[in-house]
Amino acid sequence: MQAIQKQSTAKGLTFLPNAPAPRITRSDEVLIKINAAGICGTDVDIYRSDAPLMKRMEKRLPVIVGHEFCGIVEEVGTDVTGIKTGDYVSAEMHVICGICHNCRTGNGQWCLNTIIRGIDGDGVFADYVVLPARAVIPLPPDLPCEVAAYLDAIGNAVHTVRSVDVTTKDVVILGAGPMGIMATSLCRLMGARRIYVTDVQDSLLHAAKEEGADDVFNVADPKQRTKFVEVCRSDPHKRGVDVVFELSGHAPAYRDAFDVIRMGGEISLLGLARGDITVDFSSEVIFKGLTIRGIIGRKIFETWIETLALLQGPFLNTARKVVTHTFALKDFQKGFDVKLRGEGLKVVLYPQKA
Repeated sequence: MQAIQKQSTAKGLTFLPNAPAPRITRSDEVLIKINAAGICGTDVDIYRSDAPLMKRMEKRLPVIVGHEFCGIVEEVGTDVTGIKTGDYVSAEMHVICGICHNCRTGNGQWCLNTIIRGIDGDGVFADYVVLPARAVIPLPPDLPCEVAAYLDAIGNAVHTVRSVDVTTKDVVILGAGPMGIMATSLCRLMGARRIYVTDVQDSLLHAAKEEGADDVFNVADPKQRTKFVEVCRSDPHKRGVDVVFELSGHAPAYRDAFDVIRMGGEISLLGLARGDITVDFSSEVIFKGLTIRGIIGRKIFETWIETLALLQGPFLNTARKVVTHTFALKDFQKGFDVKLRGEGLKVVLYPQKA
């Protein structure tokens, strides 16, 4: 089969035209033929040989990468129930143990023994993947393939926005990539009062405006950054916004979160921060009474249920527009080049595309 592999800690990925196809070896496994797979920011970090990821992966290499996908079930193990050949599916690629404290208290997203397929084991940039049936998610037959290809990422946005009640709230979204665009749409659908979005690319900010942002700011321009802070603090009764979603992973954006949040406000952090961030916990957290939460992955499987429900309504239009580039799996380099140049939003790869 075709596959894209991380073979060493050196930069880049390798396309294999004739890799061995996986086979079911356990009675609880499912063989899935991949229809489409999305390129995630983590995949780009693997391509770049990001140091923390390489430290995690180096003893497991070579590994087939990729963790966002949809496909068709081709075979099921003898003990599998509720899933059958021909089903249209995706899967939760954070494969959890089900028995640790966090799993058994309904917090599988914090599983102490998580195996992330595409990092800790073979992923979905390939023609086929074998997964435990407990991770497989049946999909509505009318869900567009290009959207089903990146449900993992959509779920991240849903989990982040659903972590706070945004109804009637003033909200800041830091970062207008795929997560930020989807978060903007979700906040509008969920009744946010005002939505302010920042980024450093005008094209992304234009997309955020189209999805319902009340105002957008290119914070690469010091004047716009100053205006952004002034607008957020302009209500004399609050002197800050109610909610901040950090989705960029950039240290200056983290700093902005603390500069614009009101006393008693809530900050949810999804972007993985790079660089040093200075926070005065006394004056900026304790005395302001802030609630700060980290977001990892999706609630397993609550977020999947919420995401699929939201995609039955107008949010589907946003999810479709987020897909800006598609390529054949064998042309993966073109897709990664798009991401490395910072162009577009979501890139989807198709194994069967010529």
